[in-house]
Amino acid sequence: MTGLQLRDWWWRTAQFGGAVFVFVVVLHTLTSDTGLSDRSAAILALCQGGAVALVVVSPLGGVMLALGAVVVASLAEPGQLWVDPVVNSYLVVLALAGLRVRPRVAVGMWTATVAAGVALAGSVRPPEALRDFLEISVLAALVLVAGGAVRAALEARSRLTAEQEATERERERGAALAERTRIARELHDVVVHHMSVVAIQAQAARYRIQDPPSELVAGLEAIRASASEALGEMRRILGVLRADDADDLLAPPRPAPTLSDIDGLVSGIRSTGTTVDLEVGGAARPLPAGIEMSAYRIVQEALSNAVRHSPGSVIRVEIDYEEEDLVVLVQNGPGTSPGTESASAGGGQGQIGMRERVDSLKGQLTAGPTGGGGYRVHVRIPATPRERESREQEPRERESGGGSR
Repeated sequence: MTGLQLRDWWWRTAQFGGAVFVFVVVLHTLTSDTGLSDRSAAILALCQGGAVALVVVSPLGGVMLALGAVVVASLAEPGQLWVDPVVNSYLVVLALAGLRVRPRVAVGMWTATVAAGVALAGSVRPPEALRDFLEISVLAALVLVAGGAVRAALEARSRLTAEQEATERERERGAALAERTRIARELHDVVVHHMSVVAIQAQAARYRIQDPPSELVAGLEAIRASASEALGEMRRILGVLRADDADDLLAPPRPAPTLSDIDGLVSGIRSTGTTVDLEVGGAARPLPAGIEMSAYRIVQEALSNAVRHSPGSVIRVEIDYEEEDLVVLVQNGPGTSPGTESASAGGGQGQIGMRERVDSLKGQLTAGPTGGGGYRVHVRIPATPRERESREQEPRERESGGGSR
């Protein structure tokens, strides 16, 4: 049973229970405190209990049914303007109706109540008619106003919750877009560097060979032209991404960070007084620029989250060069400063960028709180083209139902 189904079940159960309760109370009071026959008391009690159930579905119908029972009971007991058990249950129905109707409809319900009181006072005329009339008129107004106030508060809370959820969704979309833009800019720096080298080498190669064949010259020129065209397209895309900052368009591209820059990153964190243990395992070797840059950014984000959300904690950074994969681990313990929160609180937007980086490299990311109150980020990225191709092929084979037994 889902949460919505459970809530509906509880609401229907409460509605039925309220109707039965009102029926029993009204029936008992009418049969013991009034001169009505048992049959008349049962009919009036059934009307009031039914009105409690009906008002949830049709507020106006429930109020009219309850008010009709009030009028019939008063006419059957000419010694008093209102029969207390019946009119009291009517006030309960009015309160429930006030939770569900607009102010204009509530005013109409109160007007109908006053009109019924005036008509009964004119026909019954007990000595206390005026007092009873004023009392019920005021009580009816109060319960309708109270119901309307509760309804307005619930609607305001619902609107506020909806606005907060919409704002949060918009913030998440904006954060994801900003992170994608940042990744695109960094990829631009890497791609532009390599394409520039390709274009320059293709242009220079023809001059390093004496009397090169025309086919070779044409091929090298095609390579140079394609590389130059790709560079132009990349710069055009970057110009759109950086349209909000004209200075970035004129600034020279910064070199992409690599794993060799991790030492400087860790030193910067240590300068804040945070204890960071760095361990590098395996045979360190140059990796493709995209992998090194993404690994650096992941470590940077994980360290930033640990410092921000668990200040004073000890952070452990491990970089393991395996034969086929690059494995990165960033783990911190619980914060020692008072009032700190788990590092997982920072995982929302930061993990968006980390997961997109890892997914783009066909890697795996696991991030979450540890049992001791800390946080752990574990990343495994295929470091060789063959490994990445095999991981790209696995989902395709699963989707197509292929694969050998």
